[in-house]
Amino acid sequence: MTAAPFSDAEFPAAAAALAHAADDLFAVLEILAGRFVDVWTQVTGPNASKEFVTADIAELQPDVFAAIDGNPAFESAGFVLVEGLVADSSRCLEWWHRAFSGDHDQIAFNLEPGTTDCYDYYSMEWFAAAVNGGRRFVSGPLIDLPCADVYILTFSQPIVADGRLLGVAGADVAVSRFEHRILPPLRTLPRPTLLVNDERRVIASNDAMFTTGEKLPHRPGADNSWTHVLPVTPDLGWLLASGHTA
Repeated sequence: MTAAPFSDAEFPAAAAALAHAADDLFAVLEILAGRFVDVWTQVTGPNASKEFVTADIAELQPDVFAAIDGNPAFESAGFVLVEGLVADSSRCLEWWHRAFSGDHDQIAFNLEPGTTDCYDYYSMEWFAAAVNGGRRFVSGPLIDLPCADVYILTFSQPIVADGRLLGVAGADVAVSRFEHRILPPLRTLPRPTLLVNDERRVIASNDAMFTTGEKLPHRPGADNSWTHVLPVTPDLGWLLASGHTA
């Protein structure tokens, strides 16, 4: 049986819808990043008389909680800062997640370099992208270890004030709850189609042959395994691939 052909518009339209889904989440993080800059500027501006400390970030908790509550796909969110930004800690990661009670709990991390259980966020791609290139980034999907069975995408948006990188505003996004935005565009297409990241991992698919988190043997477009390949978000490395041939 010959696969149903695409119309001239539907494949690019699906790619555009997927890009919009990612951009909508980044728009939330851009707002958080802007709020962080506001607080940072108030504390450290020309007329300020004190250093920026971790307690100053408490003013931003309502903004983070509103972002989590307003976006069902968010598992957690917060700020991850460059070394030396706060006066009372060499590294700083302020992160909250939605608790079963409906409240918001802060997640504690050991950030002390050299210790056995140190969470070295400088080694994480989503942070390195901001430090090394000033870029937004999406990491995953990968299994979220605290939850054990939830595939997570980590979105990170650089926080920049007057050309200085302060850190990132970020969110862990549950793929299962992000699917309401990314599956409908895939389902408009008549052939097996998937959204894949830069590491060849499947983010979502309209065909049960491909599962979330699965790593493809080749990046779509690198061989003849797919008849149609289109960049979705070039800066993130996401591709839309359709018409599997092998």
